[in-house]
Amino acid sequence: MIYFYVSLMTYMCYCIIKYRESLYYLEKSKYDNKKYGQIISKNISKILINPELLFIILIIIAFNLDIKVLEISTIITYMILFIYKLKTNNKDLKITKQTTIRVIGILTIYLLLNIWFCIDYNHYHSAEIIFDNTPLYYIILYIVTYLSYFIVYIINMLLKPIDKLIK
Repeated sequence: MIYFYVSLMTYMCYCIIKYRESLYYLEKSKYDNKKYGQIISKNISKILINPELLFIILIIIAFNLDIKVLEISTIITYMILFIYKLKTNNKDLKITKQTTIRVIGILTIYLLLNIWFCIDYNHYHSAEIIFDNTPLYYIILYIVTYLSYFIVYIINMLLKPIDKLIK
């Protein structure tokens, strides 16, 4: 399991920049889901057809090759995506209370996923039959990051009542 998390270091760096961009557009829409939804629908091709589609190759690797190949491929792919996003992303996100709450919501999703991964991993490895779901963990994380704009949309919808409490 340690190799799983080591291989996700570049993935995490990429996620930070990707979610920062998503939060920038949410901030630009003044945290209004309707306006943010319009931004998403207006830029849907840019959001869905991008270099991150390389994760499809990673999913094919996950189904057909060894876990070590998948780990190394993940490191290389997300390193390339991170460098690309770092060079092309010029969005300046202002950290406000609302942004902080959304970041905590995103981190909660990732924390819950990782808790599930660890429980699942320990469950299978403590049994008589050793079965490794690690490729599934990678696939779930790839998809969650790819759909970051939609996840931010859902988180904003869920956390909107908390904004009223903070003000």
